[in-house]
Parts: sequence; structure tokens; C-alpha cells
Amino acid sequence: MFFSLPIAAQVEPSEPSLVVAPIQGPINTEFQEFGPTMTPDAKTLYFYSKRTNRGYTEIFKSDRKKDGTWDYPEEADVLNSPFDDQSPFISRDGKTLLLSSNRDGSVEVMLPDGKVGISRDLYVSNWNGKNWSKPVALPSPINTEEIEENPHLLGDTLLFTRYPFGKPNLAKVYYSQFKGEKWSMPKLLPSPINDNYATIAAAFNDDGTILFFSSNRPGGFGGFDLYMAKIEGETFKDIENLGAPINSNEDEAYIVFQQVKKTFLFCRRVEGRSFDLFTASIPKQENIVQKKLEESKKISLDSVYFERASSVLKPESSVPLDAIVDYLHENSEKKMKIIGHTDLTGNFEDNMVLSKERADSVKQYLVSKGVDSKRLLTEGKGPTQPMVQGTDEVSSKKNRRTEFVITDP
Repeated sequence: MFFSLPIAAQVEPSEPSLVVAPIQGPINTEFQEFGPTMTPDAKTLYFYSKRTNRGYTEIFKSDRKKDGTWDYPEEADVLNSPFDDQSPFISRDGKTLLLSSNRDGSVEVMLPDGKVGISRDLYVSNWNGKNWSKPVALPSPINTEEIEENPHLLGDTLLFTRYPFGKPNLAKVYYSQFKGEKWSMPKLLPSPINDNYATIAAAFNDDGTILFFSSNRPGGFGGFDLYMAKIEGETFKDIENLGAPINSNEDEAYIVFQQVKKTFLFCRRVEGRSFDLFTASIPKQENIVQKKLEESKKISLDSVYFERASSVLKPESSVPLDAIVDYLHENSEKKMKIIGHTDLTGNFEDNMVLSKERADSVKQYLVSKGVDSKRLLTEGKGPTQPMVQGTDEVSSKKNRRTEFVITDP
């Protein structure tokens, strides 16, 4: 992915820059739309809004139409309650949905005036292949008397926003890790992410190398602006305001990146009304991988690199493999066989094993990006099907390849 550069410079100079616009379709209204999240295939959008006559925020879903715009949103009934339901987040594999709600069962809090309030807590719902399950509250120490919202999950690390009841100006971002079948005690993200100002709605990029967040710290374009920071170990470096055209003299918050459509989703307060959903898209370039798969039903890539004599993928392999991910998400009915090949050097039996392990490693990468494992088969051909005869480095590079074959019509 391309998060190591400022957003304004994340596109090659020869390419058009980001195109920022309100999300297309009947999504935005005079009411607040906030907290966008998409399914891994980018075909279904979830968000929350207070647009019904019940007076509470509710989670809505909308399907992407063939022309790329969004259909009229419907209430996501199984996720909603008779109270406030907010901040939906779908995990990268599409199997987990987190949300924030003050429904029955949420933690009660005694208010200064002696009345009892209900805090908003984090809830989890699981996808069974057809439907979401009824949301269940995350346990203490995640949920407290304070407000918990804006959940984001990557691997075993949960990010969320927390602030005292009725005091969003004191909002900070916390994190907790799932270890030993339980959540660790939440901790504040360190400075400079949290500071003396409000920090909300943090989100990782897919690789966990960049953190996005929103803050009203001084030096921004408007009230709340969107920022990014590089993650190195347990430290955050090179905090940068995302700048125009993402940020404006209004408030911006809650940015996420959708891999398949190469689109950022974020929220902007529109003058004279509340937050709306916006997109910042990178004009789509020709996908050579997809074109080849559509034409010949297979493609052979020698740009999928592994550590020497190992099945461990090198970081630079993510670029060609993400193109395969995009194809599989956009063609959800297709199944694929991944075939590993080695060069002609080394022990035959070792190469047969290594080629299968490398194919399995590629499969696991695709699965980690939300592709259903049932759609993927693996095979190792070792040195039995060389592209060229020869053991020199040029020949060996051509022979060390990963083949992707569509296995159904």
C-alpha cells in the first residue's frame, strides 16, 4: 500500500491527485451521517445516522449499485436496539462487526445531579455467512462508566475512543490487546497521539504501519482535522496533518481506507448542517493482473518474493498480491488455485516441499485480506515445470514464480 507518504503525495506525479466529493447516492441527509465502514468486497456500506422519528441514532446499510453509486439505505435491524447505536466497524476479514450502544445492559453511571445515566459501551456481532448475530457487550475492562465509541480492530489490537459522560472535549484514544482469551487493561495511546486536546476515531492501515486519527489540536485547517502517524515498534513518528483536499476549514473525522476501490471514506461537517460522508478516491488505473486473469484465466507472477530458502513473504510482495485480492473481491464467485514453483537449483524433495509452503503462505496472505479460504486451493510443483532451462540467476528468477489459476468458469 502507499501510506508511507503524505496523502497529497501518495499518487505518482503522472497520476491525477485525490478526488474528494460527497459519497454518491442518497446517503447524506440534513441529519448527521457518521462512522462509515465497508465489507471487504466494498459492496456494502454501513454507517450511523439519526434520520428516523424515534429520536435515536441507528445503524444503516446500503448496497453498491452497478453504476458505483449507493442504493437507498435501510436500517440494519439485527444490529440496532431501541436506544442509540453508533460507530459500526467491520474487520478486514468481514467476520466481526463492532459498534457502540447505550442499549439495555450497558454500564450505568451516577450523574452529578443525582440522576442515573447509561454510558455507551462497545458491542460485538459475528457474521455467520448470511447474517450478523445479535450484538453482545465486550467485557470489563473495555466497557466502563465512561463513553466508549469508534472501535477499530486489527489482529488482536482494539482501538477505541473514551471520554467521561457528557464531556467529549476530553476524548482520548485507548488500546487493548486480546491475549489468553481475554482483553488486556486498556491503555492510552502515547504522546504525541493523545495530547491536551481531544483525540478521536483512530484507525490503522491494513499493515499496521500507519495510524490515522482526528484531533482539534492547534495548527489545523479547521476545528477537528485528520492526521496520520508512522508506527515504529511501540512509538509514533512523523505526525502529519493530511492537508487539503481532505481537511477543510470545517471539522473532519473518522477516515478509513477501502483497498478494493482504492477509496478513503471520511466524515466532514458541512456548513449549515451536521457531518456527512465523503470519499477521497484515487482515479483507478488499469489493473494488469485483472485483465490477464479475465483474458486467459491464469497469471504467473515472478514478483512475489520470499526470504531465501523460506516461505516467508517479503514486504514488497504486497503490491502484486493486493492486485489478486482486488480481483477476488470484485469477482466473489470465482475460485482460484495457487501454484508455487522453484528454480532448478537445490534438492528436488526440498524444492517440492518449499513450493507448497510458499503457495500456502500466499493463500494465508489473501485470507488475511478478507478472501474466503474455501475459495483457494494450493499446490507445489517445485522444479518440475520450469519456464526456461538454466540455473543462472536470470533463468532462476523466471522459474521462481507463483501461478494463479481460475478453477471455475
